[in-house]
Amino acid sequence: MRALVKAVPVAVAAAALVLNVSPPQSSLQSAASSGQQAAAAAPAVPLVRATPTKVMPIGDSNTGGADAAAGGYRTDLWQLLRADGRPVDFVGSLRAGSAALGDHDHEGHGGWTIQGIHDSVAGWLQTYQPDVVTLQIGTNDMYDDTGAGLAPGRLSALLDRITQTAPNARVFVTSIPPTRIEADQRRTQAFNAAIPGIVAAKVAAGKQIGYVDTGTAYVAPFDLMDNVHPYYGAASRAAVKWYAALTDQTVSRYEAEQTANAAITHAVRTTITSASGNGKVGYIDFDDSAVVFTVQVGAAGNYRVRARGANGMGTTCSHRIAANNGPQQPVVYPSYSWDLFHVTAVDVPLNAGTNTIRFTKGDCYTELDAIDLSPTPTA
Repeated sequence: MRALVKAVPVAVAAAALVLNVSPPQSSLQSAASSGQQAAAAAPAVPLVRATPTKVMPIGDSNTGGADAAAGGYRTDLWQLLRADGRPVDFVGSLRAGSAALGDHDHEGHGGWTIQGIHDSVAGWLQTYQPDVVTLQIGTNDMYDDTGAGLAPGRLSALLDRITQTAPNARVFVTSIPPTRIEADQRRTQAFNAAIPGIVAAKVAAGKQIGYVDTGTAYVAPFDLMDNVHPYYGAASRAAVKWYAALTDQTVSRYEAEQTANAAITHAVRTTITSASGNGKVGYIDFDDSAVVFTVQVGAAGNYRVRARGANGMGTTCSHRIAANNGPQQPVVYPSYSWDLFHVTAVDVPLNAGTNTIRFTKGDCYTELDAIDLSPTPTA
């Protein structure tokens, strides 16, 4: 038996905490030629590719990673892509991240404004030649009315520079997280509201740009570790939205600690900010321990369950998973720590309508945060 680190009993809300995420409706379907349209129909990060898809995460400290895992959304985005077996290579001139992030390269520059990124981005793009750009920038422009007022125009100019320098890259731009400071939050909301229109104008001009609303993955002030930086667990929810956009998957996240999502037996709900919904289930240690999710799907078929688990045992551990009381399969997690999570994917058959997905103890001990569910990807 092992101890739960930094964890205390959690007060569980009665309502379900389910994050439903669909791919963005973006300009990627509005390319100038039929050849571009055919290319755009494929996921930005496909399952099969002769060489890894090069992804350049660009932004400020929320891209670089001010959270406990030192990777922002990059940590779980990389985990989700690799859980599918997608060949991917994060690229950039900076390196940061924990053991939970297998590729530390990025262009997340702490304290930088939109203009700062604009003035440097061409060199990064020319050096690394990414296939995909993920862009989250603007938080450091929200500290006064002048900077916030100029931010939409500067973002438009930045997108032009990116698409002019790397015309074949798929570009995804997102809203920025909320802030605890009231005046800055008003500016943030106005800036976020302007981004879809900026993207629409680029779409009309034939640019390969998509909008991803990751800002709504956060709830201020609960998901913020300070005034502007989300916790590791909250960044995980944003990563699901990035993943859906880059893979054209529709994904539902179910939190293990929420009573409306899962029933637990001989296990313990705990709170911790590294968990997606600020809670996880630990002490799944006994033969009768179980976490049983109830999920709804529209059609029968094979579905991918991506389990986010924390293992601090110093060796590989596992859960057992079964759908609708069917055959069990192992869900295997490497050991990072009790505060760092790994995403493992397992495919299960589900029926149309209501299903159960049951996790039980496997080898040694792992704590369960959440599962992400989608039809098994084919592209």
